[in-house]
Amino acid sequence: MTSLMVGHFPHRLDLQSQHEAILRRDVERHARDLFNSCFRSVDRPDKQVGPRTDDPDWSPVVETSIVRLGKARALRVIHRTWYEPGHESIVGRLLVPVAKGMFEFRFDPSPLAKTGRREAAALTRLLHDSAGTNLDDLSTKIDQRAADDPSLDAAFPDHPLTLARNELDELVERGGIEVTEPSREDDVEESEVVEADFAIEPPPRFLRMKADKPSNKRASWSRVSFSGTDGIELLTVSRTGTRLSEPNGRSLSRIAEAITKQTVPAGASSVQVSARALKSKPGRAEAETYRAHVEGNSKQHSLFRWFTEENKEVVMVALGASQCVPMDELEDDAAAVVQSFRRLGAATSSTSEKKKWWQWLVAGGK
Repeated sequence: MTSLMVGHFPHRLDLQSQHEAILRRDVERHARDLFNSCFRSVDRPDKQVGPRTDDPDWSPVVETSIVRLGKARALRVIHRTWYEPGHESIVGRLLVPVAKGMFEFRFDPSPLAKTGRREAAALTRLLHDSAGTNLDDLSTKIDQRAADDPSLDAAFPDHPLTLARNELDELVERGGIEVTEPSREDDVEESEVVEADFAIEPPPRFLRMKADKPSNKRASWSRVSFSGTDGIELLTVSRTGTRLSEPNGRSLSRIAEAITKQTVPAGASSVQVSARALKSKPGRAEAETYRAHVEGNSKQHSLFRWFTEENKEVVMVALGASQCVPMDELEDDAAAVVQSFRRLGAATSSTSEKKKWWQWLVAGGK
């Protein structure tokens, strides 16, 4: 038995070919993170037993591919959420970007209670095909890909992997999905937020989300991996409206720490918040806050960068993700966004002045 769930999400999925390597990295690490979360959700008598992902060479991801739905592109992913003796669960997903977010089609075949038969068949085939092969050479060929090979699907029609593949094949090839309002791929480096009067250069694969009620202070971008509910990274940039009479890092870090504590999600546990002032040029204050917490079995963390503009207004740059995203990556991305931040009004004024100067020059300086 296979269940189908369909959902619409405001997050935007980037499938541009130049970012495909990053996409595959994101799918891999977030699928591993979800697999580990599922493992932690069960209290096990033997505390020494770890998840299958303790082996860095093993992956819960069976398949990641970009498929066509007419003129539109979609992401197809099959991955495991459980894999241990007596319990194997596999999920098949199709993520379809549209103008306002994305749709997710999720297939959940019934979990497998009698595990190991497909693996045994793959091993038997390998032994037969490799008769006379040195055992050391043979051991290098025994991996998960052999058991997941599509050529075994016919022999195991009720296996959750077979079911997930078949359902996705049917949906993509004969499902009749038509994307009438496709997603616009943002191929420009800079993202202008006209209503909030600023522009930034978001990190790769972050696409701006469409707000129902555009704010004149903030905007958000999302980086989706394989789901509309898991493996999502969020970037928010906000002109806070707060001004410091005398900008300095210490006073800004105290304010930022208080605001960061107020943003802890309801029901979160194991909350940790830290703050520090950063070095900055004279007349400008900069600070950084960090928040880590647990929601259910998911470990999350967020990095906030705060700085003051020339008019002393405080700007916040926030990056939130699962803790499987390294801290140094959050720091690098946040620093790049801060560096790229500019006010549109200031840029327009500068452009106007250059135009006047050029007209003056052409007129012979008169």
